[in-house]
Amino acid sequence: MLVSGPLTLETARAASLTEVSAGRNVSVIDLAGVTAVDSAALGVLMHWSRQHGGKLEFINIPENLRSLADLYDVATMLSIATPDNSTH
Repeated sequence: MLVSGPLTLETARAASLTEVSAGRNVSVIDLAGVTAVDSAALGVLMHWSRQHGGKLEFINIPENLRSLADLYDVATMLSIATPDNSTH
């Protein structure tokens, strides 16, 4: 699944309504098109991960989102791929 546009407090509620359940055959979420993030983006990623039973991989993470995930110590929990090990 490709995500684009801002993923911020203003858009987090609408983004979290996007269902990313196992039934949709989504296993990788590509954030290459994300243009802006704040800490609310982490909440959205955690919500999607819970919907999918924790079996999602997030790739092409904006650097500032990666920094927030590291700061809050959730990068491993969210399976945030490093640029060197992304699969797509």
